[in-house]
Amino acid sequence: PVNALGGERNAPKLKPADELLLDWAYGTAGTSELEAIGIYHDRAGVLCTCVRAQTKRFITNSSGHYSSLESSYGKNGLAPVPELVSPLKIMPSGIKINILQVPKSLELFELYLHHWAATAGPETQVACVFQTRYFTPKLVEIAGKYATEVKQSRAYKKARLLLLSDFIPAASTAVPVSEVSYGDVTYQQYPGVFSANHIDYATQFMLDEWATNSLLAEIDAPGEILDVGCGNGIIGDYLLARYSEAKLTATEISHVAAGSARLNLATHGFEDRATVMIAATVREVEHPKRFDLIVTNPPFHDEYQTDISVSLELFNEASERLTATGYLVVVANRHLNYLTHLRRYFDEVLTVAE
Repeated sequence: PVNALGGERNAPKLKPADELLLDWAYGTAGTSELEAIGIYHDRAGVLCTCVRAQTKRFITNSSGHYSSLESSYGKNGLAPVPELVSPLKIMPSGIKINILQVPKSLELFELYLHHWAATAGPETQVACVFQTRYFTPKLVEIAGKYATEVKQSRAYKKARLLLLSDFIPAASTAVPVSEVSYGDVTYQQYPGVFSANHIDYATQFMLDEWATNSLLAEIDAPGEILDVGCGNGIIGDYLLARYSEAKLTATEISHVAAGSARLNLATHGFEDRATVMIAATVREVEHPKRFDLIVTNPPFHDEYQTDISVSLELFNEASERLTATGYLVVVANRHLNYLTHLRRYFDEVLTVAE
């Protein structure tokens, strides 16, 4: 396809990991076109674009993956684009052959396994591909909780398959929920939310400072708040409790995070004052047009790679969507040097705590 991610610019080709998955899928079916296939966590949409199948089911946690798929289908003149299925939606599968690009998050990996165990039949087979340098025995350990047969393929150009079959029926099809605490408040979250076992330290730092920092205290009570990359909703939850007249719009690229935020904001009584939406950019938020306060603990990883491009675009978009007296409040790791980038878009940039 046009957007294949391997090879050279003038000679693109599939990455070895994707070759492994597709070769396995066709070899398992014994045909050059599959009747049906489940495609999980396809980050660039390459697998779904390349695979020949009468039915394709595209399951991923990230709306960004789906945007890549739409772009890939458009560039290659394909239609219709398969519908995105959230891993929070457990639906009858009926699909025997499934392929997965293993995510960095082991919690998310386990959620996908739960997805299969809840819907698997006796003929369900799964191939999970990973780079050998990122292998951890935990992958096999977690897989063994859901499938009685777990094998590894031989390595091919630094990639390897984890092959699963004979799935153990799930005790419950409901997606499990865990709890984390901040102060005396408990938050619920689905598997795969960033910083699984505790509230992210940068977020804790932001909220601790908001309670005590004199410069943050000087911010006028906002009417409209935008929380970009809201995670489990803790920042928006805190701000709605602090500013009793405010309304919140919270965005997330992750379905499990957005689902967790909706759960927490509703549990804490803010359902009528908060809107949580799946969105990769601020531009996707149509209403309200302007915000008095935009807050973010922006992501800077794309799986294993550091990538601040999303944050830089966010700063640009935020500068266009603030009211004349509005503020953007960012918490981030110091080594990312966001101050330099923020000064391109804002006349006044202050470090209020470090």
